[in-house]
Formats: sequence, C-alpha cells, structure tokens
Amino acid sequence: MKANKFILRGKETHISKKEIEHAAMRNIAGRGKSYYALVGERKIPVKNLIYEVLQEKGYDFTLLDFTTQDAVRILRKLGVEIVEKVKMGTANNLLKFAGTISLGGDAVKDERDLYK
Repeated sequence: MKANKFILRGKETHISKKEIEHAAMRNIAGRGKSYYALVGERKIPVKNLIYEVLQEKGYDFTLLDFTTQDAVRILRKLGVEIVEKVKMGTANNLLKFAGTISLGGDAVKDERDLYK
C-alpha cells in the first residue's frame, strides 16, 4: 500500500494505513483524554498512535511537536475511525443526586423544580 504524503508542522511525512494498523497491534500506552482511533477492537489515543508510526519510520518528532488536531486529520484522511470521549456536563452529573441532598430546603420540591 502506498504511503500518503502529509505535511506535519512544515515537515513532509509519509504514512500509510497499513503502518497505522501495524503500530496499533503493539501495546501503545498513552494518556489520551478525548480522541481515540478505533483500529480493529482497540481504542488508541490518536497522538500516541501517530507518534509510534513517526518514531518507527525515523521521523524526528516528539509528542509536543504536533497537536491532537494534526493526528486526527492524518488518521481521518487514512480512513481510520475516530471517536471522541463524551463528557457529561456538571448539571447532568448533579441531577442523579436530586432529592437525596437537602441543604435546609425541601428536597422533594427541589427535585420537581429541576425537571420543570
């Protein structure tokens, strides 16, 4: 499979989907918080996956040299599915406690008011 050409922070790089799939087979550790690449059954932080491929190919990049947006752009162009970790808002998290916490008020009335 032919490697696609990408410009990453002003440097020309060549990455193929096969190289991404090969790298995904390794145990890639990462602290990705929001965006993951789905490769097979694995969910891998996008920056760590691109970093592994770049290192394997001998490119001189660190994790700080490119953004998550760069990694997502490259992976999408290669046809890799990207998923975003969905975060619940604070209000939704507080709703599960409705009616159980009372700070000097009427918990039942407060719960009804929340759902109006």
